[in-house]
Amino acid sequence: MVVRTEEINVLTLEDMESSNIGFIVTPLHTFNQRYGFLSLPNQRMFYTIIYFEEEGGRFAIDQTIVQVEKGEALSIAPSSVCTFEIHKEAKGWILLFTDAFFTKRYNDNVLHDFSFLKNNAVYKQLENNIDISKLRMMMDSMYDELKLSDKDSKTILRSYLNIVLGMLERCSGIRLATPYNKERENRVRAFEQLLEQYYKSERFPSFYAEKLNISTNYLNRICRERRNKSVGELIRDRILMEAERLLYHTFKTVSEISFELGFDSSSYFITFFKKKHGISPEEFRKMQR
Repeated sequence: MVVRTEEINVLTLEDMESSNIGFIVTPLHTFNQRYGFLSLPNQRMFYTIIYFEEEGGRFAIDQTIVQVEKGEALSIAPSSVCTFEIHKEAKGWILLFTDAFFTKRYNDNVLHDFSFLKNNAVYKQLENNIDISKLRMMMDSMYDELKLSDKDSKTILRSYLNIVLGMLERCSGIRLATPYNKERENRVRAFEQLLEQYYKSERFPSFYAEKLNISTNYLNRICRERRNKSVGELIRDRILMEAERLLYHTFKTVSEISFELGFDSSSYFITFFKKKHGISPEEFRKMQR
């Protein structure tokens, strides 16, 4: 289900609702009617959680095809590029929210403590891990509260959202392999935020270490501890991810992509890409068809 476009647009919740508060919850059967444009490739700057009560859908998230069936849920992390085909008879709920909405009551660290939000994932056999009737009740309650929209609604919605995230965390099966260290984890997250901002132009670990007012060696050590990769590997991975997205989702030529990603020449970009994948960018693109 490769869907290509001229450009991958960055999509925020404000693009969907002019009066948006950073939070949307809506029944799945009305979703395609209101937000059909989301089926085109967009880089989403918000969290997405979809629960299917009836039927299912097929998603292309970055370069991975994901099939979600009845009784399953899907979470999509921010910055992911996604296209989808949802069955016209599908029923369930879709929940969209931003970091900023959640952290108005719960600090940013609390949101990032939900391990499953770091990745895109499908949650199967939910009924074996959580009370589905309670999940439906929470979704119904959030929907009603959002429509009510009184002075306390945002606070109440954040509380409901925190409970739903806790329920999904319980059944995600994701556990941190290393002991949690808040100071180091926060440093790595700060690096990842800087990387998202500068990866097209800044390739040296020393740039990010200087921005964070720490040594390059220390940044490298905590990245290996928290992400099992060096700073250099994380930088290269981010560049490669964007290259893959552009090859998969757009009509841009290899030369255009190499220029957009800050390479001096397309031949250097091709060498960089082949070192990771063992094939050229054009061969990678053909394999995705």
